[in-house]
Amino acid sequence: MKKQIVLTGKTLGAIGLLFLGLVLALAATVARGTDVGPVNPAAVAQTMLDETDHVTAGELARWIIEKRNDYQLVDIREPWQFDDYHIPTAVNVPLGQLFQAGGLNRLARGKTVVVYGLGAGHATETQLLLTMKGYKALSLKEGITAWWNDVMTPMSLRSATKSPAGYQQAKQLREHFMGGGTPASGSTSAPLPQLPPPESAPAQQNAPSQQKLKLGRGCS
Repeated sequence: MKKQIVLTGKTLGAIGLLFLGLVLALAATVARGTDVGPVNPAAVAQTMLDETDHVTAGELARWIIEKRNDYQLVDIREPWQFDDYHIPTAVNVPLGQLFQAGGLNRLARGKTVVVYGLGAGHATETQLLLTMKGYKALSLKEGITAWWNDVMTPMSLRSATKSPAGYQQAKQLREHFMGGGTPASGSTSAPLPQLPPPESAPAQQNAPSQQKLKLGRGCS
C-alpha cells in the first residue's frame, strides 16, 4: 500500500531550519583546529536572518571613497578575472586557495574581511565559512555584478523613470571610479586618487592625442 507524503508549510520550515543547522555544523567542523574560540551558530544564523552579513555595492563605494581602513576587500575569482577588472583596493585570493594556509595568511585578522565573487553564491558561502573560522566577515551582495550595475552603469541606462531621484549622487560615485570625475558642489567626500593610465603602444607621429576611458582595470 502506497502512502502519500504531504509537506505543509511548517514541515518545509522545519526542513529549512534542519538544513541551516547542518550547514552551520559543517562550518563548525571546518573551523576546528584553528586558533579561534567557540562560535555561536545561533548568532551566526541570526545575522543571516537580519541580513547583516553583507554590504551593498553602494555602501562599499562609500567606504572606498571615505578611505576607511577597518576592512579588507578580497576578490575570490580567478586571477585572469581579477586582472580583467576588479573593484578598486581589492586583493585577489582565489577561492581554491583561500582556505589553504597561504591564503588565510593573507587575511587581516583585525579587520572586517569583505569577500566578493561574480554573484552571490560562492561569496556568501565563503563569508559563512570565514565567520565560523573566527573572522569578522561580510560578503558583497550580488558580487561584482551588482558593483558594475549599481555603481559603474549610468542610471539613464538602467532606469525607465523620466528623471530618477539620486542620479546626481550616482553620477558622482561613478565618476570617482572612472578616474575623471570631480566632487559635486558642496560634497564633503574625499576624492580618490586618479587611476593609472592604461598601458598603450607608443603613439604614432602626428597622431592626435586621445583620452582613454579608464574602465579596463580597477586599482589596488
